[in-house]
Amino acid sequence: MRLGSPPGSISITYSQASLDHGLIRPRVPGMTTTQIPGQATMAVRPRRPFPRRLFDDLSRSEHLAVLELLHMAMHADQAEQVRGLFLQFQECFSFTSGMGGLIRLGPNRTFDRFHSVVNVGYPDDWLKLYCHHGWAERDPILKTTLRTPRTYHWREVCQRLASKQERDLVTVARRFGLHDGITTGSVDQDNRLLAFCSFATDQELDAKRFIPLVQYLGYYMLQAVRRTAPPIAPPIYRSIQTLSSRELTVLLWITTGKTNREIGTILGVRERTIRFHVENIFAKLDVMSRAQAIAVALEEGLPDLGGIAAVK
Repeated sequence: MRLGSPPGSISITYSQASLDHGLIRPRVPGMTTTQIPGQATMAVRPRRPFPRRLFDDLSRSEHLAVLELLHMAMHADQAEQVRGLFLQFQECFSFTSGMGGLIRLGPNRTFDRFHSVVNVGYPDDWLKLYCHHGWAERDPILKTTLRTPRTYHWREVCQRLASKQERDLVTVARRFGLHDGITTGSVDQDNRLLAFCSFATDQELDAKRFIPLVQYLGYYMLQAVRRTAPPIAPPIYRSIQTLSSRELTVLLWITTGKTNREIGTILGVRERTIRFHVENIFAKLDVMSRAQAIAVALEEGLPDLGGIAAVK
């Protein structure tokens, strides 16, 4: 796009892509696009200003690596190419493992489930434990990213942990070589899907150096993740209105923190009967844990316990 100017002014030519991405900055002091003597400067403000300071400390080879990664991210159209992108990033900047994908969000931006995850280096045994124990619901890094999507340094988040369960999870992760890392994420316009990517290392990393790098490149990596993921089926309709009276009663007691045994004692039935009701609740609400069932219940609103607790 050429920004025309009358005689005596300075005209600078840009490509549209350069303007959109902030990749070109005029070298004329005090001027952004076109300045006419005696008139105000016309400024073009890109959506994402070019992070010039980010590149001050990079070597020539690292500059080239960033350009190559940008090219890979902007042209990736298959999941295998995203895998290659993550592998290339961690090799260029000395991370030991990387992962990215989509997360379907539950009520109030809670975790629902993973979708189209690309793993490059995360230990299989760690992933099995993570899934088996449902740690996504108490992973402090994931919870923080879901609540306020942006770029996070793990060590900074972990320094603020108050829950023993969260601290224990971090301890286990470090035993698998996931000592420190960076996670970045963004939510779509419908607030239904979060795209994320994480890079881990077995030692402390230089946050001042790497967080701006992941923040900048992560924007394009997350676009690649979204672009290459297969379509996600719409969530199954789920409502507490589909529950029977007894199931609703059990769910109400679950929201108060009662165990299956305690609920069975309250209602005068065996624990295995309550377990059967809980399984039905999970199936009807399309959830996988008590926490997710509670989230659905709280989102829709529950009747007062005293009104139905005696229902048999």
